[in-house]
Order: sequence, then C-alpha cells, then structure tokens
Amino acid sequence: MCICRSVIAGFIMLVSCVVAWPVQADFDERYILEIGGTIVNFDSGIRINSRDDSIDKEIDLEDDVGIDSEVRIGTLKGSWRMADRHRLTLLYAPIRRSVEETTKRDIEVGGDIIRAGAAVGVSARTHVFDIEYLYSFYKRPKLELAASAGIYWMNTNTEVSASGLVRVEGSDQDEFRTDFQESQRFIAPLPLIGVSGSYAITPRWLTHAYARYLDVTINDIEGRILGLNLKTEYYFTDHVALGALYTAFDLSVEQRGVVFINSLKYSYEGLAVYLALKY
Repeated sequence: MCICRSVIAGFIMLVSCVVAWPVQADFDERYILEIGGTIVNFDSGIRINSRDDSIDKEIDLEDDVGIDSEVRIGTLKGSWRMADRHRLTLLYAPIRRSVEETTKRDIEVGGDIIRAGAAVGVSARTHVFDIEYLYSFYKRPKLELAASAGIYWMNTNTEVSASGLVRVEGSDQDEFRTDFQESQRFIAPLPLIGVSGSYAITPRWLTHAYARYLDVTINDIEGRILGLNLKTEYYFTDHVALGALYTAFDLSVEQRGVVFINSLKYSYEGLAVYLALKY
C-alpha cells in the first residue's frame, strides 16, 4: 500500500509540473457532481472517563477493541461555481465501523466494569458534512489557484453493548446483564482554511491538489484538523470524467465536561476512484 501511494502521489506531482502541448482549458464549469468510493486505513482512538473522574483512559479502537482498520467509504461531492472566481463545495461521507468480540480482560466503560468473558459489541457511526468556499486569486486557462474557508461538520455516535457479568458504577457486586449499553453522540463543527491548485495537462486531463488545516477552540470543543488531497481526472466527453484520488486526514477533537467519551482521534489515508459529471 505504501509503495502504491508513493507511486500515485509522485505521478500526480510529476504530471502537474509537466508543460504539455498548448491547451485552452478554461476552468468555467458551472456545476460538478462527484460520486466515488474509497478504501482507507484508519488509526483511531477514544478517551473514556467516569462521572467521578477516577477513570481517564485512552482506547485504541483497532488494537484494543478489534475494529477493522481498513474501511470502505462512499462519498458524494457537489461543486457550484457561483461566479468566475467564486466556488462553493459540499461533501457528504457516511462512515460505519463495528465489531463484536468476547473480552479477554475487564473493560471499564464510564465507571462500569465489563468482566472478562462477556460478549461486547462496539459500533461507531459517523456522518461527515464538509462545506467549503473557494476564492480563485489566480486564474488562467491552464492553472487555477485558490484560498478556501469552510466548516467540517462531524456527527459521531459510539455505542458499547455487552452481555455477561457487569459491575455497575456504585455497586459492590457483579450481575449478569444482557442489556448493558452505553452510547455517546459527538457533534463537532470545526472551521477550516486551506489552499488549492488545479492544472490542465490537456483540455481533458486535469490534476488537483488541496491542503487544509486549523487548530481551534470553540466554547468547550478543542479541535485540530490536517487534510491533504491529490487527484487527477480525465474527461472522456465534455461532461463525464473518471478520476483517482489520494487522501490523507488527521483529526483530534476533545469536548470538555462530557462523561463517558470526551475525546475522539482518528487519522486515515487511502486511495479512491470517482465519477465526475460536469455541466
């Protein structure tokens, strides 16, 4: 996977620097719809605390819980060029990951203790909405450079269920439970700024690069995001293209004053293919 990513990223960077035959590929599309699928490798974790602050533990979802690190994600992205130098984009991506395991050791969840040997299920469902405004400060027929500002809105619901011996917080003895369940919804609207560039190798062959970052505190939420996208696409007709994308993303969010799950960290990188429809 590492070799494949390096080859594709190097190829995209190489072709972006190539001066091809003369073209007049004005970036004048009105609407673009992209429908894609990607396989990414996740590295994610959560922090669990208790009501009396006696527990403050970080859990790696892949290593400690057993959730698969390789995830398939579908994406839907729309772009609207409102004016010659002004664009608005919206991306939606649902992410669902789950695992069911028999615990080999005691697990503390928000002050409750799930005993070894219990059947435990963990489900993490995330809906991502990414809204971005771009202003093209440099625009020529073959090259367009832009600055951007947007909101990365993440809605995550994590559930832990268990069937087996459980010691509930405040109790001094174990009891057999088949309905134990804890859940936490995590909603984090995080602002982002970035830069992007698009280069036309030919009128039908385009490359794009995007970089976005922000480290911010809003009320009780602290968040940091770093994202990088490199992609290339070829238009077989004036309106239809196939593209390939390399993406890397790192996110860390903490919500103070929340019991059970009060922080979420995840990073991923992977390759995607997509269909682009331009009007």
